[in-house]
Amino acid sequence: MVEMQNRFDLPPPGGVAWLDITADSAGADRPRIRTGPLGLQILPLVGGGGPYFFKGGRLRGIRCIWSASTVSGAELCRGSRAVAPVSSEPYVHLLARGDCAGSVFDPVGTPTRGMLRVLDPAAEINEQFVANTHVYTLNVPHAAVGLETGSVAEMLGKSFELTPLQTHLLRSALGLLVIGRDELTTPSRLLGVDRYLGSLAGLLLRTAVERPVPDHEHAESIRARVDVIIFEQAADPMLTPASIAAQLNTSLRQLYRAFNGTESPAARIRRRRLERAAELLASRPARPHVEQVATQCGFASAEYFSRAFRREFGLSPRAYRSAHKGQ
Repeated sequence: MVEMQNRFDLPPPGGVAWLDITADSAGADRPRIRTGPLGLQILPLVGGGGPYFFKGGRLRGIRCIWSASTVSGAELCRGSRAVAPVSSEPYVHLLARGDCAGSVFDPVGTPTRGMLRVLDPAAEINEQFVANTHVYTLNVPHAAVGLETGSVAEMLGKSFELTPLQTHLLRSALGLLVIGRDELTTPSRLLGVDRYLGSLAGLLLRTAVERPVPDHEHAESIRARVDVIIFEQAADPMLTPASIAAQLNTSLRQLYRAFNGTESPAARIRRRRLERAAELLASRPARPHVEQVATQCGFASAEYFSRAFRREFGLSPRAYRSAHKGQ
């Protein structure tokens, strides 16, 4: 009968639990070893070929749990679990992994690639690690993350490529395991640990977004170029959305599509002209007549200019000029 390995016990608040499993052979007869992080179990990877080990530690705050490990030739798995009662506090489970040589606590080089997974606390999990991998887990209350329930729910079960920023955030948190554990003894410090880990999880989730699709990038580029054209050419009464589209060598339909959900090109032209008109009316020492201002700012009609100006600023052009007379 094979003797069971030590459990990766859950430490008391402020404590760190360590686990060091090393095996020369990934025999299939080795028993499962339940670990603390996210309730996962460790198994030698069948047919892994490489060394089998799991070395790491985990820290427990008051409600949050953080772990970092180096894993190779192993399989981390967890069966599906019953959904937690409605009365219990919902938690967010995060698992990040990055291929890298050396120990997670003394790395050699920079991870070549990595993934962040947002795990469903009730779902079945199966993660395989063939080569040397750095693994991080976070188990935090949903309320500590600072994101709406719907936003987190949309990310459950999805994987996101780790960014350099996210990798740096994970690496920075290792100090809690290596250095800070002896100082995390008072309730106020443990509360600080929970807040830190909750903020870490929240920032990882907020930055775990897919890059904008090319259409979105193209739309942003069009909007930026349109704003430049309007700023430089607003005084030209012939400037219209159609003329802008021609300058950009695009269709009017495509132009308006780029501004979908934002201020339209026509509204931007009108706003820029009115802003310039307000500057001229309040200028010192010369204050041109209203008709001159309308012409200089690209308005074809002084009457239309006056109506638009009143809607924007709540005063007629003349009243606005008088209000700034002594300034």
